[in-house]
Amino acid sequence: MREKEGFSISFAKVIRIIATVLAVAFIVVVVFFVFRTRVKADQAFRDAKNIYLALSTAEIEFYSQGLSVYDPANYSGLSEGVEERVKELVDNEGTYRIVSYDMKNHRVTGMIYNNGNYYVTFSRENDEIEWEVKYLMPIYTYKD
Repeated sequence: MREKEGFSISFAKVIRIIATVLAVAFIVVVVFFVFRTRVKADQAFRDAKNIYLALSTAEIEFYSQGLSVYDPANYSGLSEGVEERVKELVDNEGTYRIVSYDMKNHRVTGMIYNNGNYYVTFSRENDEIEWEVKYLMPIYTYKD
């Protein structure tokens, strides 16, 4: 049997082409998910900073009325009316809570912001401020 000239593709060449295409597709998908995760983490960080600034603004307003934004009796750490005031100042989809507060200087020293699988923590000790963004990936859910 004679092969046609210019058209001789062996089985090994086909396998190499398929493997190359799959490898490139895998790399593209991985890069896409890494980039998407980074962009969403940056968005969660910006949202958390905006909430922190809104809490600082609300603290000034509440302090002028002899009140505080912090209420340790609530799980969220927020006094009555603070959440509504923050919603007026910031448009966000996540949840947040104050975990520590400096009563002497009237400022938030610890906060957790959650938006989906992204957690942003804020902590302040003296004049050192630290923000940390974490991505938590659920592994499985077990229901009995």
